[in-house]
Amino acid sequence: MRVSRHSGRPAFGRPKSAPCGFSMVELAITVFVLAILTAFAIPTITSTINASRLTSNANEVVAGMQLARMEAIRRNQRVTFCQSNDAVGCSAVGAGSWTGWIVITDAGEVVRAANFEAPLQVRSSTNLTNNRLVFRADGLAYAGNALLTGNVRVCLPTNTPVQNARDVNIAVGGRLTVRNAANVTVACPRPGNL
Repeated sequence: MRVSRHSGRPAFGRPKSAPCGFSMVELAITVFVLAILTAFAIPTITSTINASRLTSNANEVVAGMQLARMEAIRRNQRVTFCQSNDAVGCSAVGAGSWTGWIVITDAGEVVRAANFEAPLQVRSSTNLTNNRLVFRADGLAYAGNALLTGNVRVCLPTNTPVQNARDVNIAVGGRLTVRNAANVTVACPRPGNL
């Protein structure tokens, strides 16, 4: 058996090293594929962000209404959930979008207030007289002497997502549910009554 010693050097010139890095062709193809994937992903991301924004604001409206109900029962007096532009009291009625809402007692004590950020639009159905939802001490919402039904719509004036609105449904007496509103235009119209 013959053993030879190898020094690790080639017979002539410098040692050869393995090529490292990317060629220009590989880099161009990678950038091209990344650009295509980004072009498809951005609308999906925008739609997901808008849908989450709608859902979280609709849930915030539900939380405000539930707080008004709980405070009415706890205090044994009427508590109102209503449109508010200044977080101090209920605002005058207008056909436009709400800028915020407030939970307030008949004595004028503000329990909680919140604002909506543009371009979010919030409107109520005509059953909510003066854009107010008044809970009595029994925890039920009334319109005069009858149990109240109505809607509050949280809407984004956009086409992404296609279901660009959430309706907070106020069933007989104040049972609350949130659902995706169907066929809402970009103009975000006032919701219908239940």
